[in-house]
Amino acid sequence: MSSLDTREEISRFISQTRITNTHCHHLDDALYKDIGLRDVLERSYAAWCAEIPDIFDIAAADGFIKKARCNTFFRWLARSIEALYSLPFTAENFPAIDARIRAAHADEAHHLNIMTDICRFESIINERQPNPGSNLGHPRLFKPSFRCDSLFSGFDKDLPDNDGFFCAALFHGGYPETLRDFLTAAAGVIKEKKADGCVALKVAMAYIRPINFDFTDFEKAEKAFGNSGASACETAAFGNVLMHSICGAAVENGLPVQIHTGMAALEGTRPLELLNLIKSHPETKFHLLHGGFPWFSDTYALLASFKNVWSDVCWVPYLSTSRAADYIVTALEVSGSDRLTWGCDAWMPEDSYGALLAMEHTLSKALSQMVSDGAFDINYAKYLAGRIMRENGKLLFGI
Repeated sequence: MSSLDTREEISRFISQTRITNTHCHHLDDALYKDIGLRDVLERSYAAWCAEIPDIFDIAAADGFIKKARCNTFFRWLARSIEALYSLPFTAENFPAIDARIRAAHADEAHHLNIMTDICRFESIINERQPNPGSNLGHPRLFKPSFRCDSLFSGFDKDLPDNDGFFCAALFHGGYPETLRDFLTAAAGVIKEKKADGCVALKVAMAYIRPINFDFTDFEKAEKAFGNSGASACETAAFGNVLMHSICGAAVENGLPVQIHTGMAALEGTRPLELLNLIKSHPETKFHLLHGGFPWFSDTYALLASFKNVWSDVCWVPYLSTSRAADYIVTALEVSGSDRLTWGCDAWMPEDSYGALLAMEHTLSKALSQMVSDGAFDINYAKYLAGRIMRENGKLLFGI
């Protein structure tokens, strides 16, 4: 069998596989009403690479396409829209595409149908702000990951997190008066979220601060608690103490901890910043998101060294499709069949499908390359595809 035939067979197998989507940001049903092409573009990663134009200005739309065509966010979203709405993604077609998107989303079930029927998502680990822990009213499909970021702002009850969510809303018996009470209450919130159906904890502090949580000075952390004028050193100590407490609560409740690594604030977000945290909590299951892009070698080292580390390939094929195939090959070589997962990491269903197209392309390329190199045969390649796209997520999150 030629390498092309091998890749086509693996690709067909992947395209028929039901998927455990291990990282998503799908929105509430009401937020998909009355949307058109501009809404899809503005709420997608394509908006990161170029300003979204007036879709009825053909010259502006053409300039947008020419600027963004090389970008992988744009490239796969455009292919998704073409496949979903049966029109070439050209500037001249923008008004007609807009009309088709509006007509499709007039059906309140359209956004869910894309996720279940087109994307083949069987279960979705979903992280939704500003209502952390919500299953969006669809508990069979959406399995919530509880985003803990507001707890890191909890040293000051009047301070919202980066998404405007107040930690105080999580506590039902009044706000804790001491740091020790706060940590106990936070552990209680995590227990409640588990009982409500959450299957994971999520920490996205890489957008706010370095993810090195080594410095655990309890006395400094106490100085931050209840102190709106706390120093940066004191608030960092508070966050560090809290992070270690979260890792302990995760074990007690049988929940993996998802941590954003790489692309965010950039400074201090390399995966190896987590080394001592991971070493300190050997029973905690760390689900590291995004491969630590662009610091892939950090994640390779953690995968090779710690059996309690998983890598989610989410976002990597969307950030750079060419780099993603190499990432998957090396990550498999240094770990095994059981510790790679994939999630769409998107808000819009059209973007979710674009992310899936990117991953299908990437995974078939990576696995066929390994078959061609003699690493294993095509049957094992299919086994790996099933593990990465479905089974590993089911096992990790207990679905």
